[in-house]
Amino acid sequence: MKVITEPGVLSQSERYFSTPSALAQQLFFYLTRCGHYYCDHHYHFLDSCDVGKLESHKNFLLDYIRKGSMEIEADGKTYLAEAGQIALTDCRRPHRFRVSRYAERIWIHIDGRQVRPFFEQIIAFHAGRPVFTPHPESRTERHMTELVSLLKNGIHTEADLSKRIYALLCDLLIPPAQPSADCQDPVSLALDYMKRHLFEDLSVREIASAAGLSPSHFSRQFRSRTGFSPHEYLILHRIDEAKSLLHTTDLSVKEIAYRTGYHSEVNFISSFTGKVGLSPSAFRNTRFF
Repeated sequence: MKVITEPGVLSQSERYFSTPSALAQQLFFYLTRCGHYYCDHHYHFLDSCDVGKLESHKNFLLDYIRKGSMEIEADGKTYLAEAGQIALTDCRRPHRFRVSRYAERIWIHIDGRQVRPFFEQIIAFHAGRPVFTPHPESRTERHMTELVSLLKNGIHTEADLSKRIYALLCDLLIPPAQPSADCQDPVSLALDYMKRHLFEDLSVREIASAAGLSPSHFSRQFRSRTGFSPHEYLILHRIDEAKSLLHTTDLSVKEIAYRTGYHSEVNFISSFTGKVGLSPSAFRNTRFF
């Protein structure tokens, strides 16, 4: 659908709409509108305009800037999204966009029960900034281009759209890792070290040293690759081992606590219960029949 009525949007631009079914609204990630815009300096969008008040606009917007730049105001702050960057906007909150010179952008409006948590985590992983450059290994532009193309051609199911949106959000949250032939990249070295010393006293400084990085740099790299902080990674894998011991041995809870790296039974029970939702004893008594 050609766009010819929106100020500042050039004639070669395209925009498409999608009205979600009740099933999609209940279960899926879904699109409400999307487009590929070529804009000049007249482009200026205010959330107080008629389009900004439509329900199909009041959700979450992903913008990929292919050329030029776009200024974004959100919650009283101003950000500049430049070529190669992505911007995330919660369109239920105050926002506006403007272009000062030629710009090209691919944009999608999405919604679904889990979109907000994704947005919040993605922004948190980028130090609270809603505008950032995607990881080189991410497929952001391709995912967004394919979603616009699917709506343009009309050959898609809501389940297929949902899977593609999910893949896009996952890539933005935890970019796909580039395989390492010798497994010598810092995060791989750290994971190997943590696996070999999982039940010992480990500090972030010690793990970072094994990976050849400073503690702060290591923590950022580790979280961006795995989605965990180093501490959370250790705790979750220790609990996984504890689950196995609870179901396959007669060791006491106290013995399992010390075997999996805890210094007290009380701390182990508190940690296990907080992560699993059951005490170690209750977990041990769960049945498979």
